[in-house]
Amino acid sequence: MTAESRAHGRILFVAVRRLPRAITVVVTIAVVVSIAATAIGLSLAFFTAQAQPSAVFGTKAIFPGERVTTAFQVGDSSSGAHVDGSSPFAASADGLTKVTSSWSNVFAADRYLEFDFNDSLASGLDVTAATFDLTVASAGSGQACYYFEVRRVSTEAVLGTYGTPGSPIGCVSGSTLTSFSTSIPAVGTTSVANDLRIRLFGRESGNGPMVIDLATVGGATAYQTWGLYPVMFRDAADATPEIVPWGLQVP
Repeated sequence: MTAESRAHGRILFVAVRRLPRAITVVVTIAVVVSIAATAIGLSLAFFTAQAQPSAVFGTKAIFPGERVTTAFQVGDSSSGAHVDGSSPFAASADGLTKVTSSWSNVFAADRYLEFDFNDSLASGLDVTAATFDLTVASAGSGQACYYFEVRRVSTEAVLGTYGTPGSPIGCVSGSTLTSFSTSIPAVGTTSVANDLRIRLFGRESGNGPMVIDLATVGGATAYQTWGLYPVMFRDAADATPEIVPWGLQVP
């Protein structure tokens, strides 16, 4: 306590002695508070109640059953150096592509590519926003065009045709890879998606091959978004079918 504080207290105490006892108590308390405030300063704190934020919980459906699928994006370091062993159709711009056999410069029913997709979805669910996503180019300087059918693997039934020979889904001039995404409402349930084949008809103005960098099907249910990848690729661009299964799908 400073000398100034002690002097201040003595002056107030003298004044207090002349007051009635009840008032003296009050004034004495005031004197103590005044001395303390003079000596150490005044600190104030305010506390307010704060409501806790609401907790939000979500649930997902769990569907019984066994669903098995292979990997499509794979890294192989068995040799001591990393090698990308992924499917050439699983991702675009990853440096992995598939060059087809040579096409005719006109569309033909016996010149096509086929992609059969993995069946990893819970069955019986409604599907929204299904798309067939393709990244493609000519292998040379010509123009590559395509349209396609959506089919069932089990029955070969054609569920929908997208584009026509006179109005293809897409055309690419030259070797710059170009991406297309086409809505396929024919894939209306996961049961169809689990039994899905895309047959792609093509032509190349220079009677040459195409380069395929991506070929996937995507969509959504009320519970998840999903993607499917080819487990089998059939190349009949030159009218002689060649079946190329995805290596990790083979027992």
